[in-house]
Amino acid sequence: MLGKEYKKFNELSLFSPPPVLRGYMYGAQEAYKARDSNRLLAIRLETNTSCNLHCRYCYAQSGEDSVKIADFNVLKRIISEAKELGIRSVVVIGGGEPTLYPKFRELIAYIDSLGIVPMLFSNTILMTDELAGFLYEHNASVMGKLDSLKPEVQDYLAGREGVFEDIKNGLGNLLKAGFSKPAEPGKLRLGVSFVSNKLNLEEIEEIWHFCRQNNIFPNMEILTPTGRANDELEDQLLTADEIKEYKLRLLEIDRKHYGYDWLPYTPITASGCLQHLYSLYISIEGNVRPCAPTKLDEHPALRVNGEYPYNVKRMKLREIYDSELFTYVRNIDKMLEGRCGNCEYIKECIGCRGYAYSVGINNGAGPLEALRMECQQCFKE
Repeated sequence: MLGKEYKKFNELSLFSPPPVLRGYMYGAQEAYKARDSNRLLAIRLETNTSCNLHCRYCYAQSGEDSVKIADFNVLKRIISEAKELGIRSVVVIGGGEPTLYPKFRELIAYIDSLGIVPMLFSNTILMTDELAGFLYEHNASVMGKLDSLKPEVQDYLAGREGVFEDIKNGLGNLLKAGFSKPAEPGKLRLGVSFVSNKLNLEEIEEIWHFCRQNNIFPNMEILTPTGRANDELEDQLLTADEIKEYKLRLLEIDRKHYGYDWLPYTPITASGCLQHLYSLYISIEGNVRPCAPTKLDEHPALRVNGEYPYNVKRMKLREIYDSELFTYVRNIDKMLEGRCGNCEYIKECIGCRGYAYSVGINNGAGPLEALRMECQQCFKE
């Protein structure tokens, strides 16, 4: 078992970095190079708020009764403007379930036609053999969902009975279509999101092994106190000690069984999250944020004449990127406070800015102060 603190192996180690999901996250070297060159690597797009699930941790509080749909021509314009800023991938995150978007296939085909990687988040419930084949042919990467290997737990977290079987069938169709074959060495095409909380904590190791053995990126996220989770799962948040224990255990598994080494303090397990440096998130209303849970657009202090100004319907993406607020955001590594600001690993990890922001806002901090607070998830001593 690993000791209290992480011991990083030297460059002569036999261990290697773990594989990543192509188009989803970018490493520290790419992230800082993009930031310092004034360019983006990715954008995240909401396409529709409708969803065939009612996940209890959903930051967007999506569901079947929500019917907001993004204009396809507006999405194409956003992507075109983002391409001028240098993006390599478009993360189609939906806001709801993206495969319900009326022009979903046209959107994926358009992204692919520009030489950009379409990176799709989906619960895979509607993932037929034919749709999986379409996505494979259009160079997509896919992030599915697998919160539990127990039907009753998965169904509870997703808010609907029978979801476990639907998810299993959808993932099976993606595997049959070839998504378990890496796009290139170290870059996978299939991942599954797992929102860790007290209900599924004991299953983490089993899901981790399943992913590693099937060339699936394990997207271990930590339940964040935002959106629906504030009301429905507040008592299921993990403690810092629980987060520490499972991350160090997974690191031990990766070193022992798969030959991987990684920094355990990063927000997404075995994968850093530096998206504030190189990515923009565009909501269904066109409001631009640094990432999904960093809801700057909902804070009254940032409104001008009652409106949040950083909206793609009112400003060009380049104008938003160059604005004082978003210049501050992508230089947040220079502003961090507390342990994050003094951390020796600051070039690899800036903590979960979304988590820090959510906790800060919930405790009465202003938006800029909340952005730079130390990450309360981190267990580094």
